[in-house]
Amino acid sequence: MPAQIPPTVNENNNTAAVFRAGALADPTPGTIVVHFNGRVETGFAGIWSSADQRAFTAPAGSPGAAPITKIGTGGTSASTALAAILGVNGTATAKLQPQGTYSSARLYFGADAMATNGLRYGAGIEVRQNFSGELSGSSASTYSSLETLFVRRAFTYIADDQWGILRAGQADGIIGIFDNGVTTFQYLPTDNLQNGDGFAAVAPGNTNVPFVFLSGAGAEYTNTKLVYLSPQFAGVSLGIQYAPSNSNQYGSDSAANGALGQSITGSGIGTGLVCATATTGCPNLSAGPGILDGSRILNQTAIGTRYQGAIGGMGVLAYAAYEFSGHADYTGATTAAILGNTVAGSKFNRQYDGLNFGNGGVALTYGGFTVGGNVIGGRLNGLLALTPQNGVDEIAYMFGAKYVAGPLVVGVAAERGNSQGAVNLTGITQRRSQAIDVGFGCTVAPGFVVYAEYQYDTQYQGAYNFITGAIGSNANNTVKVQGFLLGNVTEHRLLVRRFVRSSAWPVSVRA
Repeated sequence: MPAQIPPTVNENNNTAAVFRAGALADPTPGTIVVHFNGRVETGFAGIWSSADQRAFTAPAGSPGAAPITKIGTGGTSASTALAAILGVNGTATAKLQPQGTYSSARLYFGADAMATNGLRYGAGIEVRQNFSGELSGSSASTYSSLETLFVRRAFTYIADDQWGILRAGQADGIIGIFDNGVTTFQYLPTDNLQNGDGFAAVAPGNTNVPFVFLSGAGAEYTNTKLVYLSPQFAGVSLGIQYAPSNSNQYGSDSAANGALGQSITGSGIGTGLVCATATTGCPNLSAGPGILDGSRILNQTAIGTRYQGAIGGMGVLAYAAYEFSGHADYTGATTAAILGNTVAGSKFNRQYDGLNFGNGGVALTYGGFTVGGNVIGGRLNGLLALTPQNGVDEIAYMFGAKYVAGPLVVGVAAERGNSQGAVNLTGITQRRSQAIDVGFGCTVAPGFVVYAEYQYDTQYQGAYNFITGAIGSNANNTVKVQGFLLGNVTEHRLLVRRFVRSSAWPVSVRA
């Protein structure tokens, strides 16, 4: 099970058969079990890519572009002198350092209760460390003071052994729950193959292949949704999910973004700034003139089925899911300049198709060996983004294998996929991606895991510059990145044992 899921006994299905034996206490009638878990990850990374070096030219209006103050007798401007020192005067070169160290912290809270009539209910919360984008020049103390905590998952549930479990809130959908990191081979604490805080978090932007298989991916679990899971019958369970949008509706109810009640009111309608001016980022808009409005998902729905069991002594996990949605309509101008169509022949019109894709995986386990794979395909573009009208379908597949011997685990996973990629190149080119990941992990002591991981990614799209993001460029159409991670993860469980009693509701709070 991926380590990032908040600890509740009902995160998988509501039958005791799928509870993790000994990992979490199962509440008894009239009690509530509260879990407080923490996780700290540290490590060392070495990353090399096609984007390790880049030439820059000072843009108009930057220091040095328009001298304003003369100094000395040589007639050198202060801004030119400063720009030369900073390396942004004219053309200059920037390089990345390949080695680095990293650390992250997470907190998990879970509550599982059972009423005296047998009804199960509870909640889960995941809190993560947020990292600052502060540039170099700040001290370590200043940098750390800019780090914050944020909520990654927050959900409630009710369940019954007879009819199943219903979850509501910011949490995993059908794909994430049914796969659970198994057929996508997320067997290391870093989650492996593009997903999580591992390689994908430390590689230069735009170089690593997106994790399009969705299991445990933020794009799949961070929108608020309803998810229903049936009980298991002979190892088979069913599931369905629904979300009005891919956002949390509270997200627009703030002074910074404008309250939802103001989404289409005010003198600045259509200016492309905030929700109060009817633009991108307003989860309750079904149409708008914002340049990204058409790319927003509406009425996201998924259905799926899974089998967990054993056949002839071989463990089997197999699932299949189908997902579809609507989309917001773009009502703005369609001139080439506004559309961003700088390449002749582009069919991009800022209109998109709704989600319409399938995903499935299978994993077979025997004698410590697990082999399997996962496939996803249809109308989506990369990591759960909408495909532009006239864009190509996405198809991606991966295969993996791992071996577990006591505290040791070693494995490999490889993927390949095609998608539309850059939307402004619709009808012209598409993106091709490949990646391979090899990893090793060892549980040195309970709650203490060390790991080593190597990964290699490559992507190609004609007429797209992966380093600058320029459309129509013949430079940097292929980007490659490789590197390794060496690290450890320590997970703690805070043990709280106390009893709170009342005549109406006796509650036992245990670890």
